[in-house]
Amino acid sequence: LVGQPDEGLSTGVIVAAVAVPTFLVAWFVARLLRRFNGWIGRGLDRILPTWVAWTLSVAVIVLLVVGLVTNVLFNGFVALMNTIYEGTNASTKPGITQPVAAERTGSSASLVPWDTLGMEGRNFVARGPSAAQLEEFSGKPAKTPIRVYVGLDSAPSAQERAALAVKELERTGAFDRKLLVVAGTTGTGWLEPQTMDTIEYEWNGDTAIAGIQYSYLPSWISTLVDAQRAADAGRAIYDAVYAKWLTLPEGSRPKLMAYGLSLGSYSIQSAFYDGADLVDRTQGAVLVGSPNFSQPWGMISAAREPGSPQWKPVFEGGATIRFSGVPSDLDSPPGTYGPPRVAYAQHANDPVVWWSPQLLVREPDWLAEPPGPGRTPTMRWYPVVTFLQVTVDQFTGVDVPDGQGHNYGGAMPATWAIASQPPGWTAADTARLETLIKAMPIE
Repeated sequence: LVGQPDEGLSTGVIVAAVAVPTFLVAWFVARLLRRFNGWIGRGLDRILPTWVAWTLSVAVIVLLVVGLVTNVLFNGFVALMNTIYEGTNASTKPGITQPVAAERTGSSASLVPWDTLGMEGRNFVARGPSAAQLEEFSGKPAKTPIRVYVGLDSAPSAQERAALAVKELERTGAFDRKLLVVAGTTGTGWLEPQTMDTIEYEWNGDTAIAGIQYSYLPSWISTLVDAQRAADAGRAIYDAVYAKWLTLPEGSRPKLMAYGLSLGSYSIQSAFYDGADLVDRTQGAVLVGSPNFSQPWGMISAAREPGSPQWKPVFEGGATIRFSGVPSDLDSPPGTYGPPRVAYAQHANDPVVWWSPQLLVREPDWLAEPPGPGRTPTMRWYPVVTFLQVTVDQFTGVDVPDGQGHNYGGAMPATWAIASQPPGWTAADTARLETLIKAMPIE
């Protein structure tokens, strides 16, 4: 379905190699707990009524297991991950150097020191097309794109980081640009290079992009321990930028758009109460691979028109909010689309979008409905099993070709062209940019 070779026998061998030891450990632990339960129960049975003794024994075992898992195993795991990724966050990738341009956070003109940005923040501000590269692509004079970023070490709270980001936007002249994008970051603070470059090419550098960091843990760990921080960060940065944007004369405001990928989509969406608020307080948005617990994504999906599938819902006739598996999906349903234009990009086989604890006990609509592109029709829902399958799929969601699973980079030129409507941009420009963006390595 996605053009990948069949793994064949090797998959079965790997599954067996993992499953058999896992089963043996689980069996041993279960036997140990059963014996411990019997020892406690028999001891209490000598001094208490039998039903009370065995009820207390079970309660003790449950509390013991919960305490061991949450206070020892889970907290120990989180502490270990914090130690590992704190070191990663403090590092700088080879080839990444402090920017010289005043339009970049971390430069000598910046209010935010370079060494406080974190690894992904330094990657973001140090990369991207130069004005010369943009001019070569467009054939027109271009501006140096503005990139603003505030790291975890730059300020102690989300509100303070957001306020510092606004000061950086003011310093760089971001509110005088044509397009201002407020971006939600993923768990590590990452912003997808394909999307960042797409925005700057399509608007010929007359842009400013701003984001703040809330964690340095990978998104799957951040989902467990930093989800509230992600929500707080998205709300803080968007509200702070929006408040400043409102003070500007209407005729001189930049086009204000929201963006997020994966946990970054959850983060930035947390700034909005519902779909109406998203439409009212932005001039467009591109929200990509939204986790299933994202809001207002969940409310919008639940309120879709009857007959439209969960993987490609139609909401209020597609007047301002549309969903796409491929960018051409944004052309339907027929009729006026915005302004503003809110584009949700999601693949029918993206495990990040469809993973939910509800899979444990209930069949979701996306599995009950005819399968969307790239999702095998032989997939069936089973209690617990499907939840575990989709959980594991999240770890390999990017190990598939572009345009499948959790990979969206190649679709960004067309998606952003439709959603942001850069002046003078043509379909031929999109095709040229797609070639350039698809050649970029996936990080």
